Amino acid sequence: MYSSVTTDRACFVVAATGGDERCNDEAVFGIAELAMRPPWSAARVAALPGRCRGSVLARWAGLVRRHFGDSAVRRVRAEVGPLAAELPDDPPDEDWFPVGVQIRLADVFVREFLGGDPRLLQPLLAEDVTSQVGRAAGLFLRTVGPGPILGRARHIHPSFYDVGRAEADVGHGRAVIDCTGAELFANPTWQILQLMAHAGFVELTGRKVLSITGSSPVDDALRIELRWA
Repeated sequence: MYSSVTTDRACFVVAATGGDERCNDEAVFGIAELAMRPPWSAARVAALPGRCRGSVLARWAGLVRRHFGDSAVRRVRAEVGPLAAELPDDPPDEDWFPVGVQIRLADVFVREFLGGDPRLLQPLLAEDVTSQVGRAAGLFLRTVGPGPILGRARHIHPSFYDVGRAEADVGHGRAVIDCTGAELFANPTWQILQLMAHAGFVELTGRKVLSITGSSPVDDALRIELRWA
């Protein structure tokens, strides 16, 4: 249920999709605006081309179980349907899965347990990721800061997705990440996960997020603009 920026065992994956009406407006949006967009239908999500690594889905069942119990994991699996048939509770980092699994897990979890408000995912994901970051990795992140890692978007992206590409323009206290060339990038759920993950990553480095926004210059793209201090 996560997104893509990586350091040691700390993995973030940033992505989203939504509704049967295509959203291709170029207007700038934030997490609050994305939260108002309807999720895409299960059929549309299942038809998305491409695969994601198991690290994008890491510990998904543990997160559900910890907050809502064993029955909740079974409920999520049932609602996700065939996409979850061969999905382990803790997928191996290097295995590949259909990208639709990531989207459906998030959509079902939000609908069934968060009252349909995807904004409530943010503290749960932040808690899960923070708990997995060791002392050495945490020190490394705080020392290096977000810039050098975000700047490696071109190299990091193929480690998590086999569709699309990512490029980063990083400066002092700012970064622009352009994800292009995949239908997945138009999905509102993927987009909101990406904004949450990038904001969470910056906070993990000990910096304060000043602003984070997204835009969709074309149908198969997401631009993330991020500032920190």
